[in-house]
Amino acid sequence: MIRLTSSRTSASVLLFVLLVKQGACVQPECDPLEFYRIYSPVIFSLKFMVTGELNTPHILQQDCDDLKYVTQRVETLLQGCTADKDEDLKKHIRGLQLTRDSLCGGELVVDLILWKYCFDATVFAVCKKNVDERLNKLKQDGALDATGDLTCRNWSLSLQCALQAGAGCPKNAERARKAVENYINLLMDVKMCRRPTEYACEGDLFDHCYWTVMSGPAGRLPLLPSGADTLSKYCKAAKSVPTCTRNLQIEQCPEEKKEILGTIKDGFRSIPDSICNEELPASVEEWNKCLNQEALKKCESEIPRPDQNFDSEADRHVHFCRDREETLKCELAAGSNCPASASPAKKTLYELRAIELDLHECPRPKTDGYGGSGFSTTPAILVTLSALCVALLPTRQTPLLDFI
Repeated sequence: MIRLTSSRTSASVLLFVLLVKQGACVQPECDPLEFYRIYSPVIFSLKFMVTGELNTPHILQQDCDDLKYVTQRVETLLQGCTADKDEDLKKHIRGLQLTRDSLCGGELVVDLILWKYCFDATVFAVCKKNVDERLNKLKQDGALDATGDLTCRNWSLSLQCALQAGAGCPKNAERARKAVENYINLLMDVKMCRRPTEYACEGDLFDHCYWTVMSGPAGRLPLLPSGADTLSKYCKAAKSVPTCTRNLQIEQCPEEKKEILGTIKDGFRSIPDSICNEELPASVEEWNKCLNQEALKKCESEIPRPDQNFDSEADRHVHFCRDREETLKCELAAGSNCPASASPAKKTLYELRAIELDLHECPRPKTDGYGGSGFSTTPAILVTLSALCVALLPTRQTPLLDFI
């Protein structure tokens, strides 16, 4: 028989094993705000100028010393936590390090003198004017009203004009150009704005133009906004989308994003006709009264909802999309006993939910293969829908009406 002792060593080992098993040695997640409080005052105090003016050796040395100091503080703080899951924080820390390396380069003083004399002030001024005019045009179209980031875009894209103004500089001014680029990125990070290259694709503004139509009805679905005046307002918003998107640029968007935007645009084409349908106000009144809220609540309660601790954002998105699709099926099923006069409202509900799925980059429910109604379902939902069939439509095999 092995004799167990109660020595302090054994107790310490057991305690260590227990703590490791419970995750006591796992580093906590870094707090982005703590990093921001450390380095933002220093970045805002830098004297560096993107035009090359006043970048004297003394000023550059002071900026370099300040960047070395704050970078060291940030790196020390990083030793006590992990930023592995925070991509933005990792990007900001890397931006700080790159700017430090650029502004502390031994030959930067000479390069900045060259940058100062080859920098085209006229190009810089015209570029900033064009940025301002274009952003005002987008604001008039309604594309920027929805996002509220006009100021950030103006700062970021106007500063990028410095790179255009220095485009004619010789190759031996490359260190100065890189220093300017790194400084602009760092400054945008601290201002909580996106970097200039991240504004090149305006796909987010397309999304916002469509969300302006969705923002009113989406919050109440599956009940639809009632009253002719209210629906007239949403009709007007739906018709304004082509104006909102007409001057947006997607040429520099990734091909995948272009494809998504094309899907959204195609899916939205039928929305104005549905929302502006003269029969919709009366149909909505009928739909809102006949929708079986009790059946809907029961159906939604039986949608499988897994543990929220997903391994990746991709897994989280997949489960989110499934949840939204199954919710739509429940909503349509709960209205399956409504009269034909509610059909325009039901069609509008489906189209609003479908464009909502498009905007979330989720697939739309299939429209074939399930009792003629078209929605393929998980076994758990089939059980729920079967129960609804009995409760709502005893004489039919599916609770989902054809509505397209």
